[in-house]
Amino acid sequence: MKHIISLRAADSPGFIEIDEAEYDFIKDARENLFEALYLEEILDLVIENYYEYETELLAMSSRMMIFNDEYFSMERERNLLSRRIANLLSAGRMYIDQSPHYLRNIYGEASDIPDLVENEKAFQYQQNFGYRVMEAIRNYAQHRDFPIQGIKLSFQTVDGEAGSQFLHRAIPLISVSTLADDDKFKRTILHEIKNSSTKDLIDVRPFIKEYVEAIGTLHVKTRELIHPDVIKWEKTLDDAIAKYKNKFGDNAPLAGLSIIKESDDGQWEATKPIFTNVIKNRQDLENKNSNFINLHKSYASNEIRKDD
Repeated sequence: MKHIISLRAADSPGFIEIDEAEYDFIKDARENLFEALYLEEILDLVIENYYEYETELLAMSSRMMIFNDEYFSMERERNLLSRRIANLLSAGRMYIDQSPHYLRNIYGEASDIPDLVENEKAFQYQQNFGYRVMEAIRNYAQHRDFPIQGIKLSFQTVDGEAGSQFLHRAIPLISVSTLADDDKFKRTILHEIKNSSTKDLIDVRPFIKEYVEAIGTLHVKTRELIHPDVIKWEKTLDDAIAKYKNKFGDNAPLAGLSIIKESDDGQWEATKPIFTNVIKNRQDLENKNSNFINLHKSYASNEIRKDD
């Protein structure tokens, strides 16, 4: 059995022979980087769904501002916003359920890193009221009914820096009494919701912001735990490519570059492509989805201000 680095192409300039230990080292680094990428991709699914939900609120407010009542359909808007929230909660549940599998694919059952992430998840659940509420609502939406029970279309005159303006807002609402009618809705969460407000219809927007912020904070913790290893894995791939370039030149083609197990009769029994796209894609997603601090205090607006 021989282990080599070579192009999977007829015009390959040649190969570099490596030992089995180096082959396994490169293979493991490559597979672990894919798992790290999957972690970023599933977080991106959450954040993109959150972005669609936030932009839908702005779009709904704009439709209310621009079009007359005959065009504007409350039922249509409620269903649309319910879908956005349901998609977000489903993506959040996917992240919570699948991320431990990616970590255990990397580190195995004996490592303490998956357990440290689970501890952080439990901490976020205990500390973050919005996270607890939205997890309960996700379960309710999955098994019972829509995640929200109504929308409040708010119109008011406000005094801004540019003078009096008309503020339009779309506010998704949960109904405490409706949730209470479901015997399977978590009672402890129901009591917390009741204690947070005397109203029956409650604005769900703050809970959603806290929910996404909790998932983002959990993911930042995960990044911190695996970062030293990610750097090593990236260097391993870079070194393998550099070794090939050092022998065949900086202009040597890299498309199809792979680590290969070759049998004694010259047959390729296993090939694993080596490329840096997995590194770049992970880094791009990490840079894109990095702003979770004070998300619950932030909001987007098209308010006209004097200092604009």
